[in-house]
Amino acid sequence: MKKYLFIAISIICCQYAYAQQSQGLCNVEVNDVSKLTGLGYLVGYTVQFKNNSKKTVDGVYWNANFYNNNGDYITSEASSFNSTSLIDPIAVGFTKTIARSPRIKGASKVIVVINKVHYSDGSGCK
Repeated sequence: MKKYLFIAISIICCQYAYAQQSQGLCNVEVNDVSKLTGLGYLVGYTVQFKNNSKKTVDGVYWNANFYNNNGDYITSEASSFNSTSLIDPIAVGFTKTIARSPRIKGASKVIVVINKVHYSDGSGCK
């Protein structure tokens, strides 16, 4: 019985140890990162940002770090979201999903780390 309990606990711990660990900044959180792979390439990913701050967000700057199935780092890519007259900013309490298509060979995991947040009142947070 102890053997089965140990195996179950080990499996649960391993799942949390290798889970994607995206990082938010200044009360703007990374809710979800979904990926699309095909023929050995990471074809695209979507990242969902949630604005938990008290200001409207009109810019988010992040690094997307790409890893293979073994957890080996492949490369990273800087990206951003900027609101315009056609693209609404992220209002307080709302989410916005952004899609990117990096085409990274061998990548199967994406970890998003927010570097900078810009608010519509002109202030920013790093």
